[in-house]
Amino acid sequence: MQSARRTITSGNRVREVDLYSGFNKNVMNIYDNANQDDEAYQSALKVSSYGKRTTTPKTNWIGERLRTGEMPSTAARVRPSTAVRAVGFSSDSFLFDPFNQAAKKTVVLENKKEDTPEQKYKNIEKKIFQLLEESILVSTGPKPDVIAGLAKAKEASSMDRTLLRMRNQSGSNNFTHNFDLTYSVLFNLANLYYKNEMFIEALNTYTLMTKNKMFPNVNRLKINMGNIYFQLGLFSKAIKMYRMALDQVPSNQKELRLKITHNIAVLFVKMGQYSDAATSFEFIMAEKGDIKSGMHLVLCYYALGDTEKMKKAFQYLLDVPIDFNNDEEKLINSSTNPSHEYIYNTIQSDELHHYEQKMRNQAQRNVLITVNLISSVIENNFNDGYTWCVETIKYSGFSKLATELEINKALIFLKLDDVNQAIDALKYFEKKDSNVAVNAAINLTFIYLLKRDLETAEKYAESARKLDSYNPHAFVNSGVCEMMKEKYDIAKFMFNNALEIDATLFEALYNMGLIHKKTGDYDEALNYFHKLNANLGHQQHPEIIFQIGNVYELMGDISAALEWYHQLLGIVQSDAGVLKKVGELYEAKGERQQAFHYHLESYRLYPSDVSIVNWIGSHYIELQIAEKAISFFEKAVLNNPNDSYFLLRVAGSYRKINSQKSMQLFQQIHDKFPENVDCLRALIHLTNSQGMHELHDAYVDKLEKIEKQKEVRQRISSAIRPGTSLHSRLSSSGKSSGGSHGHVEHSTQMANYANSPNINSPIDYSYSDPLESDNMQKRPMTSGRRIVESYSDEEIDDELLPI
Repeated sequence: MQSARRTITSGNRVREVDLYSGFNKNVMNIYDNANQDDEAYQSALKVSSYGKRTTTPKTNWIGERLRTGEMPSTAARVRPSTAVRAVGFSSDSFLFDPFNQAAKKTVVLENKKEDTPEQKYKNIEKKIFQLLEESILVSTGPKPDVIAGLAKAKEASSMDRTLLRMRNQSGSNNFTHNFDLTYSVLFNLANLYYKNEMFIEALNTYTLMTKNKMFPNVNRLKINMGNIYFQLGLFSKAIKMYRMALDQVPSNQKELRLKITHNIAVLFVKMGQYSDAATSFEFIMAEKGDIKSGMHLVLCYYALGDTEKMKKAFQYLLDVPIDFNNDEEKLINSSTNPSHEYIYNTIQSDELHHYEQKMRNQAQRNVLITVNLISSVIENNFNDGYTWCVETIKYSGFSKLATELEINKALIFLKLDDVNQAIDALKYFEKKDSNVAVNAAINLTFIYLLKRDLETAEKYAESARKLDSYNPHAFVNSGVCEMMKEKYDIAKFMFNNALEIDATLFEALYNMGLIHKKTGDYDEALNYFHKLNANLGHQQHPEIIFQIGNVYELMGDISAALEWYHQLLGIVQSDAGVLKKVGELYEAKGERQQAFHYHLESYRLYPSDVSIVNWIGSHYIELQIAEKAISFFEKAVLNNPNDSYFLLRVAGSYRKINSQKSMQLFQQIHDKFPENVDCLRALIHLTNSQGMHELHDAYVDKLEKIEKQKEVRQRISSAIRPGTSLHSRLSSSGKSSGGSHGHVEHSTQMANYANSPNINSPIDYSYSDPLESDNMQKRPMTSGRRIVESYSDEEIDDELLPI
């Protein structure tokens, strides 16, 4: 075996070193297991796992050294053995560190340079700008949170003051403060104070800004201060601020000056100084008029009662231009090119087009309101004043409204119960343009349906269908005519035609539900009413909810009917009829206490309903509380002193308390109503129970006489029933003597119509009488025009009115 040697160079000398020198050569050979002579030891070694190992033959140089007696040196003995532990790894670390660098690690600190003052100021400005941006986004986002925005605005303002103080303390003139950022921070803070209704803090902030000479155009902030004083009700200070702002606005900024003047005029109106307000509005109309200022000018002169200036102001209003660019209409009218039509459809869906349409409709609505306001005061009567307004409009930019106003004139006459004037006004349009004639025919149908003149109504409904076969309202009115004649199949056909034109038409769907309800097809009626309710979405309609509940009641499903009636009470809490209906349904279910509660609530809202009074009194009688029953019956007597029914109920209730007083009351009733059979029978019973035989016999005789007289009357009435000879003789004599009977009957119908409730009121969904069917199922909806006051901001269009 070759000895392990290492060559070491030291300066110019080279020498070899034996790595294992120093071992003892005289070591005992007992440790050398390769030359053991013990057979038992050798056999045991072979059986062991050590002996079974397959090893590559190699020289046992360690054993050789041991046999020779060579021992290792001290340096060799200190060297660690690699078989015990891997070099470079430890149990408390997973890092490979063969040279033990972790113990020698030194921390090297970089010497950071301190920020310069300019850099510090820029960093603070960035933070201020970030807070300002966050405040604006939070307070003006999709879900604005003005409280959180105000907190960030305050933080930004505080940091901005800190920055200004730091720059002032530095005393250097090299750094200038960013006053634009300060202006933005303070303006945002004041604005958020205003949104949080912290008006005093907002005023203080605006005042601080106006006193700073470094801010440009700061006097315009006085407009915002004027708005705050207006919110506080300090109109004089608000006018002062507006005027101070007006003085600072240059003359070339005309729009802003007119807006400030408009604010001043509105404040004069609030203070009741109509002359000063009119002067300001006149200045606006002379410079650059607008619809709002023109209407306010008319209102000022209306408050002052100056009719001539009212007319002049109305002409100013009509001179305001409202015609926007109609190039798209010219495009579609000039050519039938499909590409032009596509462009037209694109323009129609444009947001700017919708905005223009909204502004045009708003202007037309204001003109219509103004006409209705001044027509009755500018001339001796309403008709003359309205005619002057229409003639003036015909020669203005609102000339398209003239025809609309003529039709509305008829509806106003109808609202004033002047039916003949309304009919004359509508008949004027029968031979006009087809669209106008259709509207006139629809409204004439509506009027004649109100008068129950079905023949004339049907004629005008047919005329409307001929003029415009695609007008669903004409079919609705025709269906109503057939429905009132109880020709339900034809009515269904007409309503179905209307639904083919407009599948969501409210009146057609509603009337179809009524027809199916009348014919007993309750499932189909529910389908129509539920469809209507679904079409309306969150906007619940009381008539529809009542009809659904009523159909469930007719089907015998009391629980479902109560559910819908309770839903109806959530919309119309003060309807006595619905409360009464709910009470009756609870009585049908056997829940007497709930029935009493709802009947009592109905009586509280409408104490004149005698059927409710009778039910409550009877309930107290059943509970043996006659005193409370008497109080309700006596209130009913006060409502109608000539009705003997509740007088008898009062007297009968006293029988359980004081029979003597009951006897006196029955005698008083008999004196007032001597032929009342119920009173005589009660007196016979009382006199018999008290042993008054003479009075008993006298009352019995009177009762027998009254009953005989009743039999004679019944015989006479049966003798003159229709079809008998006596009836024919009486009717012929009536014709010869009373030739004007038909005219008198017509006048009576007109008088009843004049005293009827407002035609624009919704259908009465309250329950009329428990023994009779409700009136709602007898009231189909018809088509008519809305009165002028009911126009919405949207485009004026036909609308259906209930009977």
